Amino acid sequence: MSENINNLVLEQCSLIREDLSSIRSDLQDVRSEIGDVRSDLLGQQTMLFGLATVIGQIDKRVEHLEQKIGA
Repeated sequence: MSENINNLVLEQCSLIREDLSSIRSDLQDVRSEIGDVRSDLLGQQTMLFGLATVIGQIDKRVEHLEQKIGA
């Protein structure tokens, strides 16, 4: 009887280890995806700052032209 209980406990421990291993693997995948999202976000921010700079330059040129034509 005691041996059966030990076997049941060992079986459950084995199942728990498998589940933990799967969770660790999934967590590593999530961390990797978060890293990819961060990289993408940094790229988007860089493009936005560049675009804002270009828009600012265009705005200054338009203001200069407006002053020249008296608008």
